[in-house]
Amino acid sequence: MAGNQVKTFSCPACGGEVRIRAVGHTVSAVCSHCSTVIDTANDNFRIIKKDHQSSRETDLPIGARGVLQGVKWEVIGYVEKKDKASLSFWDEYLLFNPYFGFRFLIQADNHWNLASVIKRDLPLSRDDNEVMLDGQKFSVFYRGQSSVEYVKGEFYWRVRKGDQETYADYVAPPRMLSVERSPQEINLSLAEYVLPEEVERAFGVTLPRRIGVAPNQPAPFHGALSRMWQIAFIAVLASFVIQQSSGSGSLLLGTRLHIEQVTSNKSLSTPVFNIPRRGNVQVQSGAPLQNNWADLDLSLAREDDNSAYEATQAIEYYSGYDGGDYWSEGSTVGQSYFSAVEPGNYRLIVEPATGLLGTDGLDVSLEIRHGVATWGNFWLIALLILILPVYAVIRRWYFEYRRWSNSDYAPAIYRVEGSDD
Repeated sequence: MAGNQVKTFSCPACGGEVRIRAVGHTVSAVCSHCSTVIDTANDNFRIIKKDHQSSRETDLPIGARGVLQGVKWEVIGYVEKKDKASLSFWDEYLLFNPYFGFRFLIQADNHWNLASVIKRDLPLSRDDNEVMLDGQKFSVFYRGQSSVEYVKGEFYWRVRKGDQETYADYVAPPRMLSVERSPQEINLSLAEYVLPEEVERAFGVTLPRRIGVAPNQPAPFHGALSRMWQIAFIAVLASFVIQQSSGSGSLLLGTRLHIEQVTSNKSLSTPVFNIPRRGNVQVQSGAPLQNNWADLDLSLAREDDNSAYEATQAIEYYSGYDGGDYWSEGSTVGQSYFSAVEPGNYRLIVEPATGLLGTDGLDVSLEIRHGVATWGNFWLIALLILILPVYAVIRRWYFEYRRWSNSDYAPAIYRVEGSDD
């Protein structure tokens, strides 16, 4: 890496070679041969702590270089930490670039975050469940105490196995704010979720598969859910307008049939009308019924081949008073649809059956329309439009439920019966 000098010296404990990559910044280093912690702040290389742990392999070796967020970083240090309560472990890799300084690449359950220390005067207490940073709300996810389990490489602070600190993690996916408290100081770091594939490409390594959901892992449809609902609303509204503007279709025939005692239960026919193109046909009938009924068997018969489409309409209307209250049920209007009717000349044959008929009989008005946009089609279109945003909401809720099931501070919407507060 251009501009990055490397300094080497012999470990005062075992004589092995120790390399310093962040010259002028590093204050402690861990010998890769004997794990001795060495003070590098002066040329005496004083031993801070002897440790006889053997060096272990890590996902990213010390000295590995890779480009993340457009910057070339070098791995110079590694720390393994453990939460003392849950006994969960995570890795922190110290990255260095001579022009951009230091970053931390953090791995837990094969989820990765790129973090940097921030210098902010945030009014924080140990019990705060929410933190505002740059106008964004961060919610508490973890609180605990950590201990250092293993170290190697070099660091710009003094670190050794057994060091302990309390910490709290606040999340606003894809970012996470971590507050670490030790007896000497308070450190704040801001991390952003990094896909494992990005880390693999950057450092040329193969990483294990992710486990579960990370505290700040972006949810499915992150940043797109509100836009999806806006588009769906506009699409449904447009469908409604189209339905309203084209719903009545074209009138093919308007006529009236008269039913008398002598014609009841006999076939009646309308004049011939033409259907210009393939489409649906609506037959709407109306009868001035009062506490009476009428059933109409409809046959849409084609003139040239006597083929027919069949349907039935039931019209009934009743009303009256019950204990001084008016009531009514039914309707004096009936509708039937014939779907996908082929073009041609047709007549409508009606076979009526009615209740009691007076001496004046019963007049039934008929309107026959072509190409009527049915509301059933509108609701089907609306349902199809809403499938994706509804699916996105359900999937996102389940994702967030899985995320917050790992926290003692889950919002009420993601808690289940019997879960801890």
